[in-house]
Amino acid sequence: MSTADITSIKAKLQKALSNTLPGEEAHLEMLPNGRSVSSDSSLKPTKQSSVLLLLFKDGDTLSTCFIKRPSAMRNHGGQMAFPGGRFEQQDTDLIHTALRETKEEVGIEESSIEILGALTPVGVEVSNFTIFPFIGWCIEKPHFIIDSKEVDQLIIVPLSKLRDKNTRGFKTVKTVMGELIAPGYSVEQSFIWGATGMILTEFLSIYNRILEN
Repeated sequence: MSTADITSIKAKLQKALSNTLPGEEAHLEMLPNGRSVSSDSSLKPTKQSSVLLLLFKDGDTLSTCFIKRPSAMRNHGGQMAFPGGRFEQQDTDLIHTALRETKEEVGIEESSIEILGALTPVGVEVSNFTIFPFIGWCIEKPHFIIDSKEVDQLIIVPLSKLRDKNTRGFKTVKTVMGELIAPGYSVEQSFIWGATGMILTEFLSIYNRILEN
């Protein structure tokens, strides 16, 4: 993928993110049986968090990164996620939350990230959170510094792999409420599902349209 191609994708993403988003239609593709989801931010639960789907050129491809949370964490321990976390009082807004948490968890300086826009918020009933996803852009692959207290593993995945239909499937996952069969993405011996899978699916819906036009 050339620099010109990447520059073009960036501009098209910014435009697409400012228009009507796929929203709940995309989220429902990743909804496990017996779970519910809400994209209505006006009905958000008491707790708010934000995450960063970060894009960067890695060799000749455009990639993103995921973190695996330590299994001992109270909320969503052991699951795959985008960098991010809970809104704190010192945060100026939810974008600041996503950038602050990304710096804390994987060591990327806020000044090196450009925010292209936001995806549709995801309401997670089981943990009483509303997750606000933002799309970030780095002009080159970041130098990651992992906080082992918050991150068990960092996984970098090319977007081309996430677009591969063979990556998607179903798997039995263990949750605090028992086992369930969930749709998701199998990458690097890990399974991306739940709210992270919903956010990823909405992004890929937009990204696929850009590449096809």
